[in-house]
Amino acid sequence: MRRFSAFALVAALSLVGAGCTAASYAGYARSVPPPVLTQAQLNAALLRVEDLPDGYTRQPTPESPPDESDAGGQGAGSEPCGDVFDLLRGGEPALSSIAAGTAEIEFSKGDDGPFLQQGLLTSGNRAGLHAAAEAFRQLPAVCGEFTERDEQGSFAIRLSPAQFPALGDESVAVKLDATGTSEASSVALSGYLVLIRVGATVCILIHFGIPKVDVAETETVARAAVARLE
Repeated sequence: MRRFSAFALVAALSLVGAGCTAASYAGYARSVPPPVLTQAQLNAALLRVEDLPDGYTRQPTPESPPDESDAGGQGAGSEPCGDVFDLLRGGEPALSSIAAGTAEIEFSKGDDGPFLQQGLLTSGNRAGLHAAAEAFRQLPAVCGEFTERDEQGSFAIRLSPAQFPALGDESVAVKLDATGTSEASSVALSGYLVLIRVGATVCILIHFGIPKVDVAETETVARAAVARLE
């Protein structure tokens, strides 16, 4: 199963957020900033197995994702959509130029999922964090449908806005549906990409499974993640 990366997803936002730059929120940045979390606080704020619905187990998080920068392709999709999916599978840490600290953890329920990744990033650059949230909101409009190909096969990807409760200081949810082939097998997967900002910290949740996940479970996970940050 292809590995998605929460941090790389946020890094991808810089590709799709046309017009949503930190400069666009200069006035926002001048307000009193919330405290930036320490690395110890970030680690403590990560989800635990006991926070999740029954059946999840923690999975090892690779220290560094494989370099796939030369692999894959956008197929019929237009740039930057193929890059978004490539970055979902691994890449440089999100918003590395402004990040004061990051933490990440992964869980799953089995070979077909659901799979859950959580990434936390804290930064004193409020404008940059807000711009990332706005770029995330634009994902369905910019990359609604595209095709991604690599040495394992090809996938038709569809991103669409998701109905999701407002959480934290700001939140955005995107539904991801993908069908295609991977290692000569037909695969259909579906899930949700959720960005939640609480103060100076952004939480990214990637929750998907074969063939799908329950949105109510995604919401339960998201509320647990917010509770740990508040």
